[in-house]
Parts: sequence; C-alpha cells; structure tokens
Amino acid sequence: MYSIIERGGNINGLKNKDIDTWTGMFVKDEDLVSSYVVFDLETTGLDPLKDHIIEIGALKYQDNKLVDTFQVLVNPQIPIPELITNLTGINDEMVKNEQGIEIVIKDFINFVGDNPLVAHNGSFDLSFINANLIECGMDILNNKNIDTVGLARTYLPNLYNHKLTTIKNYFHLDYGSHRSLEDCMVTNYVYQYCLNESKKKNSQ
Repeated sequence: MYSIIERGGNINGLKNKDIDTWTGMFVKDEDLVSSYVVFDLETTGLDPLKDHIIEIGALKYQDNKLVDTFQVLVNPQIPIPELITNLTGINDEMVKNEQGIEIVIKDFINFVGDNPLVAHNGSFDLSFINANLIECGMDILNNKNIDTVGLARTYLPNLYNHKLTTIKNYFHLDYGSHRSLEDCMVTNYVYQYCLNESKKKNSQ
C-alpha cells in the first residue's frame, strides 16, 4: 500500500503544514516505524534561504512511547514579522535572550540522532533545518522521514482537507496551534492513528 506524501504550497504567509496541497511522493506502509522523532518548527517566513527559525519542538518515541522532549526558542537575529507574532504568539521580547540557531541546531541534531523523522508537511521543516546546517558548515539530515499528510490522506480520506488544524478539530484534540511542541503532539496523534489503521488493514 502506498500513501501520497504532501509537500505544501505557500499562501498568505501561513506555514506549509496549514496548506492543503501535495506532490507525488510515496511511502510504503511497511516503512512505518515505532521508534522515531516527531518535530516541528516555527519560522519568520516561508523561504529557508532568507527566513529564520524561531522555535524548534520535538518528541522522541521508542516503541511508541514518549521518552524525551525537545523545545527551544531561537533568537533569529532579525525582528519577527507582526504576522508571525500574531500567528504563533512568539515576539521579539521572548527570543531576545535566547541562543542563535548555530547553537540550537547542534542540540537538535544530537537529540534526533539516527532516528526516523515524522512531521506534517515535513519538506518545509527539513528545508529550513538543512539550509541552516549548510550555513553552519554541517552535514544535512539524511534521516528517513515520514510525512503525516500523505498518511492522513490515505487513512482519513473523508476529510475535506488535511491541514493539521483540520485534523486536530476532527479528533477534538485539546491542543493549541502554531507552537512547535503542541503541533508535534497533534502530528504524533495523527501518526499513531494512521499506524494503527495500517496494522489493522494489513492483519486482515
């Protein structure tokens, strides 16, 4: 069974994970894993070559159990646009004393290790991570990655779109939006739901 992976478009300054578009990338059900890292970023904009990361959140799972958490605000060294502050609640005052990405990204890479990565429209987040790794003279991430948008399209086919907020509301999840750790929690819920549906289907 193949699931279409979504790589979102850009519109009205919103993050890719909130936009319901895709490209034809595929992942097999048998590629799904029980040990992985869910991650999410908040950024100053949509372009990884000129915009900056302002928050990284990640959840580490072993055998589908949460074992560690990573959540860091990042000083982007530029003013955070008003649109982004309105969307995320993150403002210049909150990040002015935080470390820059050159420090934070090393901590994030150490946290991730060799684990597979799970994200919602992960190509957006990975493009920022890899652009910053290159800028810092480090190797890009080549970890296996699984995009929950494609999985949601397969296992939640009746939804009118597969934005993270739409899925969150469908499951009545009591999490906020547009903060990295809460988005990770929603993404993990989606991943676990799809993983369980895949197991049920393949056991029939």
